[in-house]
Amino acid sequence: MRLAPPAWILGRIAVKADTLGEYTLPARATILISPYTMHRHPRYWHDPEMFDPDRFSSEQPPRFVYMPFGGGPRLCIGQPFALAEATLLLATIIQRYHLQLAPNTRVEMEPQITLRVKNGLPMELTRR
Repeated sequence: MRLAPPAWILGRIAVKADTLGEYTLPARATILISPYTMHRHPRYWHDPEMFDPDRFSSEQPPRFVYMPFGGGPRLCIGQPFALAEATLLLATIIQRYHLQLAPNTRVEMEPQITLRVKNGLPMELTRR
């Protein structure tokens, strides 16, 4: 969810003029926020490109630095279901199989409405 957030870019419209850091935003300005980029920012993440399942047990990023489902009042309504579904699926699969990325597989992301892996993610499964 950190390295490949489903919502890789979010659009918002400023309801009034404001300042963001050194930038002045006029009212009705379109603002794009990229969780994909924020989730890799070295200011907030130690070794940001590395997948580390234990990362969140010792590292708690500031609010809105980790936002795979967006944040604030427009948080994705499907978040609770998606997290429950992913937890149940992964728990069921890893009880029965060891997964290994298929040899010579090049993982390439494809940004569409949601972020996807281009050409799928072929895996080799070995029964445990």
